[in-house]
Amino acid sequence: MMGEKPTIILIENSVSFTGAFKSALQQAMIQREDFRIVFVLDSRSTLSGILEEHGFRVYKVPLLEIRKDPVVLLSYLPRLWRNAKAVKEIIAKEKASIVIVNDFYNMVGVLIKRMCPAVRLVTYVRFLPETQFAPLRKIWTRLGQKYSDRMLAVSDAVLKQLPEKSNTLRLYNAVDFKENLPPKRWIKSPVTSFLYLGNYIKGKGHDYALQAFEKAFRQNPAISLVFAGGDMGLEKNRRFKQSLLDFAAQHQISHAVRFLSFASDVETLIKSADVVLNFSEAESFSMTVAEACYFGLPVIATRCGGPEEIIVDGETGLLVANRNLEEMTAAMVYLSRNPALQKTFGEAGKKHVREKFSLHSFAAACSHTYESIIGTTGH
Repeated sequence: MMGEKPTIILIENSVSFTGAFKSALQQAMIQREDFRIVFVLDSRSTLSGILEEHGFRVYKVPLLEIRKDPVVLLSYLPRLWRNAKAVKEIIAKEKASIVIVNDFYNMVGVLIKRMCPAVRLVTYVRFLPETQFAPLRKIWTRLGQKYSDRMLAVSDAVLKQLPEKSNTLRLYNAVDFKENLPPKRWIKSPVTSFLYLGNYIKGKGHDYALQAFEKAFRQNPAISLVFAGGDMGLEKNRRFKQSLLDFAAQHQISHAVRFLSFASDVETLIKSADVVLNFSEAESFSMTVAEACYFGLPVIATRCGGPEEIIVDGETGLLVANRNLEEMTAAMVYLSRNPALQKTFGEAGKKHVREKFSLHSFAAACSHTYESIIGTTGH
């Protein structure tokens, strides 16, 4: 591009560190050479400092996600209107060409497009649509496809659940993490260490992992399990984490299981483990699976969407049936008893993800997408 960089407004709903936010930040870091990117966060977000440390300008507005709560339902439309007007002012102030909405349930982008037709709207779909309440999902999808210049699914699993439209494409997340440590050292150890990365949210598979681990531990006590994640400040997540602690105590495996809070140094955690687990019930992509592979660890994951496009079953890791404790247990026992295979899978997975989800491929596809729609804005 020649001359001044076009400005992108990126609207991110996350109030704490999530996979969606991590993807958005990574995307912004990759694209900043060609675009000037400004973030709009929820007023409650704790993420401003991270973005500002990376040199991004941040605005905050009181974003609100619709849910089955009478108070929320009554206030949703007025709040949506006020937020759209606030973002419209930010667009004018920053002279933005593009608005990116980091997930399709955020209807601010639709209103912005109605208010400012010349602004180009890009809407990401970062979760499996079929996991959402059907009436709302249909509304979000219909409006998103109608008003978005591009709707971008982060995996084929997501794309297959969206109506086929010319403006709806698949664009994989880039898998490019800073590697600050030497490659994983595969040394003989008497205990196989399993790692489970992810915020303590019901549906993310922690409960399946713990139950499968308990069964695997009875067959092979030379294993351990580490959970690492945050509760995002939500009481329901704290209760879920406590239920895991209670299960471990009741089944007398607390000595073999550790529960850590949110970890900023993910690379160290991954490389100190032997196998990474992800038994989520639904994943659009799974940055944790991609990150584990990127740093050279084998992964056991459920066939729940995105992981099936990251892991080559039997070559870079193992895929098991969703919500199937028997298959999860068998896979954990199998890999724990085959340390040489752990190394083989890990090294193959590292090569696979770095080729399939390369930074170069993502940057080229992303820039092409944005430049193609900017060409019709007149900016």
